[in-house]
Amino acid sequence: MIGKRKQTLGPLKNVRNHESDSTYLRTVVFITFGIIALMVLAGVVSFFILIRGAEQTMVPEVRGMELENAIIEMQEKELNVRVQLHYSSNPEDKGTVLGQEPEAGTLVKAGRKITLKVSRGAILDRVENYIGWKLPDLELHLQTLFTTYGPLIRIKRPIIRIFDEAPAGTILEQKPLPDTPLSGTVDLELVVSRGSEEEFITVEKYVGLNFLTTLNHLTAFDLPFVFLSRKAVGHEEPGTIVAQSPAEGSSVPKGTLIQLTMTDPEDIPDGYAFGILRRTLPDYPLPVEMRLEAVSLQGEKREIFTMNHPGGVIAIPYLEEENTLLILSVFDEEIIRYTVRPVDIEE
Repeated sequence: MIGKRKQTLGPLKNVRNHESDSTYLRTVVFITFGIIALMVLAGVVSFFILIRGAEQTMVPEVRGMELENAIIEMQEKELNVRVQLHYSSNPEDKGTVLGQEPEAGTLVKAGRKITLKVSRGAILDRVENYIGWKLPDLELHLQTLFTTYGPLIRIKRPIIRIFDEAPAGTILEQKPLPDTPLSGTVDLELVVSRGSEEEFITVEKYVGLNFLTTLNHLTAFDLPFVFLSRKAVGHEEPGTIVAQSPAEGSSVPKGTLIQLTMTDPEDIPDGYAFGILRRTLPDYPLPVEMRLEAVSLQGEKREIFTMNHPGGVIAIPYLEEENTLLILSVFDEEIIRYTVRPVDIEE
């Protein structure tokens, strides 16, 4: 009996051992899957945290600050800085923040790059020496120099003109003097030569030229003029000069009035009108800067000419789009405003 019982306990022990092994295996499997599940969950949580991004912060206002202080201000907000250097119109702005992107008050993620536009100073920090320059060359030089960054030097009007042996238009004196430091926009006072008091010019041939070509030549050389217009006769070409006084080749004092007779232009485009702007201005003691501009209905402004003019009678031909506004200015002060009419009968 005892032997049989021992034989019976052996298989039971094996069964228990097998069940214990199975439990252990299941436990190991559950733990393994649990660890894997936790790792997956941690990865998912990290992914969504990454997608959500860093904590948001508000961009501070740093315009007008020195660059060093602006960088410190940004770092306190956990923001990175990218610097862009620009010339400015004020030499005293050097190293100062002129602008920022994004603007102050914008909510961004911490670590965002903020662009700071910083002045590298003025493109010019001292007054140059312009004595001996021709006035048109100086005007072009200043216009080119300050087109992007704003004017630092402006030519003061009216310009003083005196008789001198130097060619007409030559700069004789300037104020401020050369090498004067610039601390802001300055008005440049000039003394310019009118040429010799006894200066004479030889009258060019204008007969046969297109009236607009003639106008451009006269204004470029500061020659006062009046235009008369009539219908073409015979073999005369429309829109050309058919008579002039003084005659071609004449030697006359500079400033002599050039009188020109032209023929009415033909084939005027639809929507355009031809006319002559006639007025009588005061006689100025010295030639003054005169500018004629055209302003379209869309507000686009175009300069027709700028010249130095002694005043008196003017008669300026034009071919412009109907309803264009013609503005004649002296010393940058508007003195005539005229609208081009579809049927031009000038008073």
